[in-house]
Amino acid sequence: MNQGKELGAVFHRSRFLNIKGQLHDFAQPKIMGILNITPDSFFEDSRVLATDEILKRAATFIEQGCDILDIGASSTRPGATPLNAQQEKERLGSCISQIKKAFPSTLISIDTYHAAVAQFGIKEGCDLINDISAGQFDTDLWKVIGAAKIPYVLTYNRAAQNNQAESHLQSKGIISDALSFLSEKIVALQKAGITDIVIDPGFGFGKTLEENHQLLQQLEHLQILGHPILVGVSRKSMITKKLKVDAAGALNGTSILNTVALTKGATVFRVHDIDAVKQLITLLN
Repeated sequence: MNQGKELGAVFHRSRFLNIKGQLHDFAQPKIMGILNITPDSFFEDSRVLATDEILKRAATFIEQGCDILDIGASSTRPGATPLNAQQEKERLGSCISQIKKAFPSTLISIDTYHAAVAQFGIKEGCDLINDISAGQFDTDLWKVIGAAKIPYVLTYNRAAQNNQAESHLQSKGIISDALSFLSEKIVALQKAGITDIVIDPGFGFGKTLEENHQLLQQLEHLQILGHPILVGVSRKSMITKKLKVDAAGALNGTSILNTVALTKGATVFRVHDIDAVKQLITLLN
């Protein structure tokens, strides 16, 4: 009984994120709109490059009910050519500060694993760092975030692991491995001064198609970690491969999987289509 009370206390504390001195309730569903400032993201319709296009897309997202704009300057699709930090900063330009100036109450997240890009984004006004690497690609990233005291999206990403880790994953099962990986990272993040954490199960990063679906079906187990859960399945291959459609035809599948995620405790939805997930949340509530 005492253990249950302790877990309940953890969940209560973790529902809020401190973002620049303001508490944001992440027990309430949040919509994170994807702004790809890239010419090669896997979903062609999500790409925007010119500043006026970026501002227009941001305005549309916010009007539709977007809470967080997630800006990415380098594609993380399989096979994409990664950019170095300087190339990312050049592509971002002044778009962060311009979006913040136009829409000051909307949260901005930067999708990057480079410490220098995170530092640049923080100076320009971003509110969160969304790192698909779990700190595995740039050892200075967590230092930057810890110093800035802003929230961090921690992704369960086994893509950077060796064969021994892969064998370990298969022997433990996907949920047990996810809990081990994420709990170890959370301890390390807290030591680095990062306490406002959002967990991303990392669909598509170092996992098979079957493991992605197993992870979604057992997503509720990640709540034991005591942090808000972000789900990013929008138009991904775990949908397109199962349904034998392309990314343009994956909206219905995206809505179905987001519905499953919401019923299992996810509260942040990273999507290309704001309207669809807004309707989903409204109807389920």
